[in-house]
Amino acid sequence: MGKIDPAAAIEHLLADEDMVTLCELQRTGDEVLDVIALSENQHSDILGWMLDPREGHGQGDQILRDLLTAASMKVARGESGLEKGSATSRFFKAWPPSRIRTSGFGSAFYARELGMKAAERVDLFVIDPQNKYILLIENKAGAAHREAQLKLYRKCFDEMVDENIHLRGYSHVFIALDRDFDAEESAGHPCSESWLHMGYEWLKTSAGRALLQVERGNAAAKLVVGYCNRQSDWEAPQAKKCIELAAILHQRHPDAIRALVEPSAGRIEKEWLGAKDPNPSLLFTLQNKGVVELLRETKGMAYVKTGLHRLLPKLPLSSIEHARAWLDVCPTGWERFRGAWWPLVMNIRYSDQTKTKFNLRLIWNAGWVDDDYDAQALRSRLKEAEPRFGAFEDSQFRRVPIDKGLSLAELAKEIEQLNVKLEAAAPSC
Repeated sequence: MGKIDPAAAIEHLLADEDMVTLCELQRTGDEVLDVIALSENQHSDILGWMLDPREGHGQGDQILRDLLTAASMKVARGESGLEKGSATSRFFKAWPPSRIRTSGFGSAFYARELGMKAAERVDLFVIDPQNKYILLIENKAGAAHREAQLKLYRKCFDEMVDENIHLRGYSHVFIALDRDFDAEESAGHPCSESWLHMGYEWLKTSAGRALLQVERGNAAAKLVVGYCNRQSDWEAPQAKKCIELAAILHQRHPDAIRALVEPSAGRIEKEWLGAKDPNPSLLFTLQNKGVVELLRETKGMAYVKTGLHRLLPKLPLSSIEHARAWLDVCPTGWERFRGAWWPLVMNIRYSDQTKTKFNLRLIWNAGWVDDDYDAQALRSRLKEAEPRFGAFEDSQFRRVPIDKGLSLAELAKEIEQLNVKLEAAAPSC
């Protein structure tokens, strides 16, 4: 087959019905997060807005409940690394999920300063004067928590409380949030004896609830849905559809999409203005920035999917699914246990911003096991292949890191070896 003419490839892409559908679905609309990039302070402002029951998002105290419930469950499962006598541990011992879900938090409010200097305070405080507690939340999105910093924040907060009689009767809860939190246990994290380290998985519950409210006409809940979508693995149905269409287009028109997404965003207008002849791909990019950005974001994992299938031809494409920044591979023999998703996946994420190295981990979620199968029995078989799944056996959700910083070839080799072990462990019927 001869080499495809680039101009003809672009014409075929732009005429594709799936591209037409994607352009319609990807319109920016009225969601502010589609058009701005948040700074770290703005992340904390939005998170505080969502956790404040009196704000106009229409969620009341439910998002605060989601955070407290997820934190309480993590402590109860023994996955926190907290010392039993720590302030955070004592609080969640007194506040199990049953109490959280049946109590009111309508008096809570958030603050950014609480009378402390910027260099001495955490990103966010949530104060509940009725239930007498203060959440101290240090929020990271890409940067790592540092032990010296967390110790300083706690020390300065304790000093501030000692000087304010009004706050002495409050319980103190120290939470270190990290969007990229990806550890099997929290014990290895800085100040884990007193700070509870968490990711953003708890936002999935908030997102699902907010989406239902959007469908019932609550426009304010759109910001909640948009923020949760960007900070966690949760995706709205429309976002999932967009990613599915992008994946199809990557497979169908690889050369055209490569030509479409290669120009940097800062050069497009200049290139279009300086072109002697009309350039349809540049004009399309200027008119459909959201679509091209989605294709650019999904390009990496789309090519990883294609590359893995090329290196591991026995692995069917139907066993590989991806989004913008992650890819799941279902081990051979485990496909038939799928409920809402595969209960066991080999999960791949980028190791760094170059997007050329990858981290590999195994993820188990008992909630995704089809109702016809016994999740505990499957977990027992999984433990035979990977003994680390023997820890925290009552936990519904577990992540086990396998390796990090892998090239694509190294990743394929690891997946091949891991797949052999997991296939052998899969029940035969």
